[in-house]
Amino acid sequence: MKTKNKTLYISIFIALLFHISGLIGMLTEARSWFVSMTPLTLLLMAGLIILNEKKITKEFILFFCFCAIVGFLSELIGTNTGLLFGMYYYGNAFGYKILGTPLLIGILWFVTVYSMGHTVLAIYRSLSKNSERSVAVNFFLINITAALTTFFDYILEPAAISLGYWEWYPTGEIPIFNYICWYFISGFLLVPFFMDRTLNNSVNYFTTFLIYIQTMFFFLLV
Repeated sequence: MKTKNKTLYISIFIALLFHISGLIGMLTEARSWFVSMTPLTLLLMAGLIILNEKKITKEFILFFCFCAIVGFLSELIGTNTGLLFGMYYYGNAFGYKILGTPLLIGILWFVTVYSMGHTVLAIYRSLSKNSERSVAVNFFLINITAALTTFFDYILEPAAISLGYWEWYPTGEIPIFNYICWYFISGFLLVPFFMDRTLNNSVNYFTTFLIYIQTMFFFLLV
């Protein structure tokens, strides 16, 4: 077995193990303990993404920082002003917070956007024999990926609320504005991903499995 494939298979196994055990645990009386493990799981998934990168480039590091910073600042604006996403506040599941915003939320934005980007890229490559993409094609892929990322949030929201990740107020209803912000912010983050060949030269296949695993995890928790 090639080392690259072995790393991928082990990573998928670990992701499945954590999410299946978490799903079972969150449906039992030990729910609060499993919820408290959210930061560990998130950091582990980010670590596995990095482990499955073919090569850690300067562009990858910059993109990671770009997603983490923009994601965190967007949430910081949202939680403190309501100008982005709507009126909501975070619980304690994600750990340490600055001005009511978890530091780790930027990592969640990276994991979600990067995984969805590679998933769409993998599908595109399986359907197209042309490795070169025009600006128009990249623009199309950015919008498709942003729409899928927003749909992922749509699936995530009910489970996240029930787990105490965050809460909407004053009515508890999720505003349409939240999904509009998810679409445009994720689209903004995806521009360098699809435009920079260094970032999308090869598919990180672990991310494609991870987004499927996480989608099923949150879907089954509802």
